[in-house]
Amino acid sequence: MTLPVTAITAALLTLWLTVLSLRVIALRGNPIFAFFAFGRERPGVLERAIRGHGNLTEYAPIFICLMLLAELGGAPTGRLVLLASMFGVGRLMHGTAFCFTGPNLVLRIGGMVCTLTALATLSLLLLLLQVV
Repeated sequence: MTLPVTAITAALLTLWLTVLSLRVIALRGNPIFAFFAFGRERPGVLERAIRGHGNLTEYAPIFICLMLLAELGGAPTGRLVLLASMFGVGRLMHGTAFCFTGPNLVLRIGGMVCTLTALATLSLLLLLLQVV
């Protein structure tokens, strides 16, 4: 039996999306989630958290769709795990930079490099699977 890489990746990304969602909800003033509202006094923190959350919702669906197509097309499990890990690390870095720290170029740029590299590589892998 092969590892269900797409399902595990989707589940982990959804958990991270839930954390980012709770952060945005807390910053909007919901007292139930006050634990996630630290740093609220900094200017622009809510706007940054909203963008960190939104950015994940923009990139994750296309990655999951590509991954599912590659997995169903017979892509090697090891490569899919590597790409999923790279994408996940990138999303963690980027989300942390926007939602839980002040401006942090290392996390932000590093996160986008990991994200875009994983997306582009997965796209090329999927194209190769279709041609070969």
